[in-house]
Amino acid sequence: MTEYVWSGVGLTVPDGWEPVTLERDALLLGDGVRPLCELKWRRVEGAFSFDKHLKRLAREYRDADVRSVAEDEPPAAWAAALERLGRSGLRSRSFIWRTGEHRGIGAALHNPATGLAVLVQFFVVDEEDGQAAEVLETFRDHTGGKTVPFAMFGLRGCVPAGFSLETFSFKPGHYSVQYWRPRKPGKATRQPAGKGAGTRLTFERFAPASVLLKGQTLDGWAAGNLSDPPPKGMPVTSADPGFHWSGVTGSSWLRRLLRRENHARGTVWTSPTANSILAVTATGTVPLADADYTPIVESYELV
Repeated sequence: MTEYVWSGVGLTVPDGWEPVTLERDALLLGDGVRPLCELKWRRVEGAFSFDKHLKRLAREYRDADVRSVAEDEPPAAWAAALERLGRSGLRSRSFIWRTGEHRGIGAALHNPATGLAVLVQFFVVDEEDGQAAEVLETFRDHTGGKTVPFAMFGLRGCVPAGFSLETFSFKPGHYSVQYWRPRKPGKATRQPAGKGAGTRLTFERFAPASVLLKGQTLDGWAAGNLSDPPPKGMPVTSADPGFHWSGVTGSSWLRRLLRRENHARGTVWTSPTANSILAVTATGTVPLADADYTPIVESYELV
């Protein structure tokens, strides 16, 4: 089984199920031949309506026949999975859909404690209803904790609460996942993500390390290749597991007065067993304390 955790939402699926489409608030899994499972989610303020959510789904898939079903109508395994999720605080409403030769079963999920609303649907044939229920039962809402994990394409890490997924890229040889936390998380702001006062947290993976580092040192390579490399003139020191830097750039009395100094810190190291370079960087006008930064670096790994 493989666990995927993305933007606060987690699911454990059979080996062979892989991401086909990945967005900040959506995930489509397939087996290389056909789609198998789709999730879409968002945070909802105030009251939540299952009927409105399902109507929105029906409008999105106009060629499909989407129908809400009673609690005793889905397969027993599916109902049991929802019952177990209900004991964790999730409310649910099941639905079925048909379009042409395809059919599926799904559920709208809502966590009143966090405001998370999710539509999860499976593309199934008769003998796979049990598998859909087995996967559904593994659903987890990670948005309410002090830290939020992520696990995607062999990368695993954890970020403090308040950081939200900003951008990501999974290209051959270079994976990058970037988060943003404004100075005052949870407060309404006119600034888009990544702008204004805050902290940008970036996880990167480069491979193959044996080729990339041929003829140069790790710290020298990092200076020219990381998304947020060590600022010029900032000391880079050797530290387990690799190299580390931390300091202030572009400082002046006015920037200090306005709390707009630029802070930068980062760690870069190699994973010999995976022949990869891993890096975590934190930059912005709000410094990331050691108590937050160290666990972030320790959590980042290849699986």
